[in-house]
Amino acid sequence: MCGRFSRTSPAEAIVEEFAVTSIAEVDLRPRYNLCPGETVAAIAQHASARRLGPLRWGLPPRGAINVRSESAARRFRDAFRRRRCVIVADGFYEWSTEGSVKTPHFFRLVSRRPFAFAALWERLGDAHGTPGAAILTCPPNEMVAAIHDRMPVMLTGEASARWLESGELDLARFAELLRPFPADQMEVYPVSPLVNSGRNDSPECIRPAGGALRLVPARP
Repeated sequence: MCGRFSRTSPAEAIVEEFAVTSIAEVDLRPRYNLCPGETVAAIAQHASARRLGPLRWGLPPRGAINVRSESAARRFRDAFRRRRCVIVADGFYEWSTEGSVKTPHFFRLVSRRPFAFAALWERLGDAHGTPGAAILTCPPNEMVAAIHDRMPVMLTGEASARWLESGELDLARFAELLRPFPADQMEVYPVSPLVNSGRNDSPECIRPAGGALRLVPARP
């Protein structure tokens, strides 16, 4: 699953990566430890405009933060067809466990560019409230598999544009997008337990533990 992530890229980099044409009132200050229930920056296609705006992380009505990509089209057919979006990020966290010790790890692109999570959105019961969204997950690539058995569906600019395209439900068209992101384009390292608390939201959350970046090898 994906339970915490960061979004620290400047607005200019986000606009360039995802060809954003319209920006709503959304907070784009750097966030190092975004948690479920918080407002996140998301992009959706509105007619010919690609709009960057706010969504709450949690899909109504039960607040699901993740949806398995393998069953998303069946469980959320209408949202899959009409309410696809992407949530902007530049890193995410997963925890490894050894005995009773849980160690957080931070995953990001080697390029340090922003990327996006494939997501679905729904309106809340109150039509005037901020709509909610859930991140799609898929089986892990070989890097994430060393830490966890699922990973978020990650999309870069061109792939995100294809995910946002309007049109009728075509599972074959999306199948190649809902796959593990290439491990050779990612890096991962252990970070401080500071990220365990949602109250901590500072650059220290993504700083390599021990002060040096240490890549975690994939399982053989």
